[in-house]
Amino acid sequence: MSNRGAWAEINLSALRHNISAIKSRVADGAKFCAVVKADAYGHGAVAVAREAVAQGADYLAVAVLSEAVKLREAGFTTPILILGPTQPQEADVVVRYRITQAVFTVEQAAALAAAALRQHTHAKVHLAVDTGMGRIGVRPGNAGAVAAAIAGLPGIWLEGMFSHFASADSKDKMYAAEQFRRFQEAVAAVEARGIKLELRHIANSAAILEMPETHLDMVRAGIILYGLWPSDEVEHVIDLRPVMKVKARLSCVKDYHPGETVSYGRTFMASREMRVGTLPVGYADGYTRLYAGKAVVEINGQRVPVVGRICMDQCMVDVTDVNGARVGDEAVLFGSPTLTADEAAGWLGTINYEVVCMISPRVPRVYVEDK
Repeated sequence: MSNRGAWAEINLSALRHNISAIKSRVADGAKFCAVVKADAYGHGAVAVAREAVAQGADYLAVAVLSEAVKLREAGFTTPILILGPTQPQEADVVVRYRITQAVFTVEQAAALAAAALRQHTHAKVHLAVDTGMGRIGVRPGNAGAVAAAIAGLPGIWLEGMFSHFASADSKDKMYAAEQFRRFQEAVAAVEARGIKLELRHIANSAAILEMPETHLDMVRAGIILYGLWPSDEVEHVIDLRPVMKVKARLSCVKDYHPGETVSYGRTFMASREMRVGTLPVGYADGYTRLYAGKAVVEINGQRVPVVGRICMDQCMVDVTDVNGARVGDEAVLFGSPTLTADEAAGWLGTINYEVVCMISPRVPRVYVEDK
């Protein structure tokens, strides 16, 4: 625990439970890729990846080169896929650390090929296809020609091909089904040129749960690893347990009289005799100012409101009705069964992904097991 008295509890028992539950939904023969980008959605990439690999993950996926290098330097030998682009000047690092790189132009692959030849090895790549996300990727109609050009480069191993769903987490799966059809056509065009693809993958968290026909050679589990649902339109077909719980301890408790104010701008004024507690967590920790006037925390099993503006390093809560509230009492900011990341997301009009990713590195991650 941090001396500041604020921390994120990461429950490894819950993580292992989630991996097991997810794998029960994966089609026979499909490999399992654990997505640990953005420091494992704020949970700590090294610790999460270690558990995932121990539970049989075949691949790890990240977004940027630095995330992949961090895992390699932590001792991981499991294949690692960078889902986003890297720069040509980074090609030597990609190859040296034996990282699989997403590519969608011949020029990107050529930089990796040159690096591989300099290092007397090969570069492993996966061709990204934009089937309707509107993000990176070659158009499906160009996939065959681009794949052939990439596969023909000395030093390149075109191991796989992938795409990403835009709306698999919607009840209406019509667009996702159309994306899958486009992907299958692109795969067929590539294979018609004599290219053997070992890993075809498009299934994200929602598709793992609800679109088994899309599992192909590998699935990519992201948000569901962390015990959170991709959206409220996804059926709860497995039991997921939230992995992150953000906590802080009261650092100060004081009495306030009617008319006294709390925090910057004096936006909160006591309307009665009150007790106000201070928690050592603020927007620099990822507990955004936008929570002000909306958020509650749990102290001694009671929900109490955050009052006044959230500061950079601290925030204040109304503990008037918490019997015997005192310095050192523990507060849950989110992550309990009755105060979830989804509820916190609702206060901001955002998604649970952002809530957990926002918790900054200065909040220590404390790894726990079920007792």
